[in-house]
Amino acid sequence: MTNYSKGRAFEYRVRRYLEGKGFTVFRTAGSHSPADLIALKAGEVWLVQCKATTDGYLSRAARLGFVEVANELGVVPMLAFKESTKIALRKVEGEG
Repeated sequence: MTNYSKGRAFEYRVRRYLEGKGFTVFRTAGSHSPADLIALKAGEVWLVQCKATTDGYLSRAARLGFVEVANELGVVPMLAFKESTKIALRKVEGEG
């Protein structure tokens, strides 16, 4: 399985997870956007970056750019990554 295939499969897994939490989720495949998923629920909009790794690593430049876009749009930047066999979600902060 290629890295692209693993990443895509993880995006679909996160999508199903968020839909189970009441979100409507759109995948931004092939758009080269800063987010892999856009998740909407009454009063909430999340930009979600998915990393099919256990550390959920985003480079400083990627993190800052992602947060900047989210701030400009007034939405929440979230990172989804693997935590053992589970999906972990955390808000992305600009510094740190």
